[in-house]
Amino acid sequence: MSSSTDNKCAVCGKVAEETESQALKRCSMCKTRKYCGADCQHADWPTHKNACKPAWHDKHRKCDDGNRHEGRLELITWTLPGSDLGWGNCFAEESDDLKRKFEVEYGGDEEKFFEYWPQGFRWTCCGAEGDNTYGCDHHGAGRKPCTCDFCRMGKPLPDKIYKKKTPSRHGLELPRGPDPRSFHPGHAAVAGTARAFMGL
Repeated sequence: MSSSTDNKCAVCGKVAEETESQALKRCSMCKTRKYCGADCQHADWPTHKNACKPAWHDKHRKCDDGNRHEGRLELITWTLPGSDLGWGNCFAEESDDLKRKFEVEYGGDEEKFFEYWPQGFRWTCCGAEGDNTYGCDHHGAGRKPCTCDFCRMGKPLPDKIYKKKTPSRHGLELPRGPDPRSFHPGHAAVAGTARAFMGL
């Protein structure tokens, strides 16, 4: 499961706000390690080079809205307390069978298993389930502006969404927004009207 360590430099532990550019940079090859700057990245290379390779899920990063997920696909292996969902984000009574299928039929290969059961994964950048391709609702934590309705309206996520307990968001420290780069009066009017019309 992801933790706040995903938002720190892999070498010195600085968070984005403590860096000169107010941002962490990812390894351009594997996209998994984050660094506060070139010095830490160079210092980490002797250790990191053996594991540095493109991730299997890189080909799934592109979203329908043209944005890209910047996190990683992570298999949901936990049961959310108070939920009827278990391992693999399926009904708890079916989780043992699904886990056995992953281990035996797919040999523990996450890439192959994703092709069969994408909803059993989540993107660590936004908490979206693996089969959800509409976009990355990162609310300001991504390199490009967030395209969610709330960021476009200049509003933070409401409690009913931000505090909702789901297996795909469990354990992630996600921003609430709004992304200041996203506000657009026209988009805000359309999003506000559409959400009101749909009763959202």
